[in-house]
Amino acid sequence: MNTLQAWAPALRVIQIILSVAVILFILLQARSAGLGSIFGGSSAGSVFKTRRGVERLIFNLTIVFVALFALVSVIMMLIPV
Repeated sequence: MNTLQAWAPALRVIQIILSVAVILFILLQARSAGLGSIFGGSSAGSVFKTRRGVERLIFNLTIVFVALFALVSVIMMLIPV
C-alpha cells in the first residue's frame, strides 16, 4: 500500500473540514446594502471601503483556507484509487 493511499481517509476528512470553513468564511463576508443606497445613491462603486480589523482577518483567512483546500484537492486527485 502506498503512503499516500494510507493518508487518503484523513485527507478526505481534512478536505471536508476545509470546505465547511471556506463556506463559513465566505458567508461571513457577505455585505448588506451600503449606506449610500438609503439616500438613493448606488451602493456599487460609490463608496470605497478598506478592510480593517476582523474583516481583514476573515478575508485573509478565506484566502489561506481556499489555497489549502485547492492543495488538498490536487493531492487527492493524484492518489490512485
